[in-house]
Amino acid sequence: MRSKGSAKRSLTFSTVRLAGLAALAAGCGDTRPHSDLMADAAADVEAIRLEQAMARYDSARNASPEDAEAHRQYAILAGLFDLQAEAAQAWERVLELEPEDSAAWEGYVHNLRWAGVYGTDRRYAEKILEILPEALRHAPDRPVIYDEGQEAAADLGQLDAYGAILAELRAMRPDDPILLHAVGALRVARADQEEGDRGQAVRDSIGVVLDALAAEIEGDPDVAAPVLYRLAAGYDFGILRREDDADRWLERLEAAPDRGDLADDLRYWDLVFDFQDALYSDTDEADPAEPSRLVAEGLKSRDLGRRGAWMDRSHTVVTRRALASITGEAPSTRTVWGAATVAAEPPHAPLEPETAGQLFDASMDAVRWRQSVFSTLRGLLYFGIEPQAVLEEALAIEEDLRAHSPGYLYPGLQGDGREASRQSAITGALVLQARALTQLGEIEAAGELFERVANESRDAATLGEYGRHLLRTGRPAEALDVFVEAIAFGGSRFRLLADEAAAAADLSPETVEERLAIRQPIVEEELERRELGARIEREAPEFAIADQDGFEWRLSDLEGKIVVLKFWATWCGPCIEEFPHFVELLKTYEDDEDVVFLTVATAGSPREEVAAQIEEGGFTFPVLFDEQGLALDYEILGYPTTFYLDQAGFIQFKRGGFVESGYAEGVARRIDALRGQ
Repeated sequence: MRSKGSAKRSLTFSTVRLAGLAALAAGCGDTRPHSDLMADAAADVEAIRLEQAMARYDSARNASPEDAEAHRQYAILAGLFDLQAEAAQAWERVLELEPEDSAAWEGYVHNLRWAGVYGTDRRYAEKILEILPEALRHAPDRPVIYDEGQEAAADLGQLDAYGAILAELRAMRPDDPILLHAVGALRVARADQEEGDRGQAVRDSIGVVLDALAAEIEGDPDVAAPVLYRLAAGYDFGILRREDDADRWLERLEAAPDRGDLADDLRYWDLVFDFQDALYSDTDEADPAEPSRLVAEGLKSRDLGRRGAWMDRSHTVVTRRALASITGEAPSTRTVWGAATVAAEPPHAPLEPETAGQLFDASMDAVRWRQSVFSTLRGLLYFGIEPQAVLEEALAIEEDLRAHSPGYLYPGLQGDGREASRQSAITGALVLQARALTQLGEIEAAGELFERVANESRDAATLGEYGRHLLRTGRPAEALDVFVEAIAFGGSRFRLLADEAAAAADLSPETVEERLAIRQPIVEEELERRELGARIEREAPEFAIADQDGFEWRLSDLEGKIVVLKFWATWCGPCIEEFPHFVELLKTYEDDEDVVFLTVATAGSPREEVAAQIEEGGFTFPVLFDEQGLALDYEILGYPTTFYLDQAGFIQFKRGGFVESGYAEGVARRIDALRGQ
């Protein structure tokens, strides 16, 4: 273990800067005095002008590089905007200046972890294991550091290395309850990777220890917070899954004078699960006020990111309250937040002014925190609330997206995928503008914008929006053709509107089907050209991994064959839903020696659960166990993810998720494209 004097040297790490900070350049050029910048940035945070605050803190830390507080506040805001690598760099500087800051160590490890996840870059996980002994020496009371360390080790397939770090710490701190909890969590993770019921046996043994500890201190009012943490976290769903016991000890922990930050993470997740149960409970005993109470508790969080998440939940509660105020059959939240729904907005009597005002305020709060921005603004338009404000927000969003401002796109997207998502978001902002213009009576301007978007970004959503505009402005014949096109692009939700347009144009009910029969094949050919033309052409990372029968598969041995490589996880619902279709698909190719199908169960999938699912499904296809961090090498951001490798071992196509419609045809289309190249 390194000495304290090595702290500064160990923090030097060439993090990969995330693109998209052009919008912050103006802030970085602010040359006012450091004290003014810090004061204005703090005021911006208070007013939820968070991007502006981040820019000012960046200027402040450039003006005074020795001020740890400026780096600290910048790191917090960069993390909020998912600029994880930027945040990690700022935390490095804080720790160079104040190496004993335990909160900075926690922030540093956390941001390193998510920089690696979003960037699918194993260097960040490797860095965590490198600095972990030092981090835990300076911040032994920060359970999040243990959690992130274990997750990083699991991603790399190096739980043994993490175990060695814990063993060294335990030799020095044998009775540290937080460390003992981490040791227990690691034991469970290791056992879950083994066959049989080993994981449950380990949980049972941990339960015996925790029960004995709980009995020993049951009546003692002066128990130290770390001991209470061990009981609350140990009984939690992550290890023993005994909710009542976990809640009892969490309440004790929250009341402890020396609790520090120990309860925060547990409390957050406890509130989240309680909120989900309260929000979606359909029992007669459900208390309609309970979600609001939980939101109020969540909004007390000192963590900006979690406060923003609760602001989003607050908006959900207010929306549901608004829907409950509607006389008669109310629409679902999915309908309200959907891209395009009905031919008029609102489709019912307007909300009462007080209710509408509450919904507007909650929506604007969520937008300022950049939480569910597009669906939130669509909801306001659905109810016909403040279209001028929506227009102004949509214009600002478009400007932000064109300037690559942070906070709008999923942070894991990189390269072409990120640019495609940005363009899609710009399209969404333009659609919001057009809908707002319609409500403001600017019909001609709205129509021109709808038409432009539908032509430039041809898909079901943009065509459906344009068709709806045509229908509601008295042009049903034109609307019908546009709706048919939208349906051909997969927009089955527009079928009722197409029927409405046909009726309004005095056409027979069969017209929609007749026109769709003509357009569907043409659109399918267009979609195929788009898909097969978007080649990745990246060399696939090599691997040598054993399957469920112990046979080792090497990618290099499959040269000359087309490889369909599917990554999945036992906890992934769409993965399990896909497998029956996958099994049927394999029957088509069982005699095809040119194609190999492989599946990879990720490191987050215990061997015991994988084996159970193989047995239950009767799967005979190869299932490889990824305990080497292969998902990082292949840049997996979600499951299932399927890669199509050509005969030279290059990735050509990548598909995320599972859609039942056209499943077998889509696989065949990609295989045939590779077979013919």
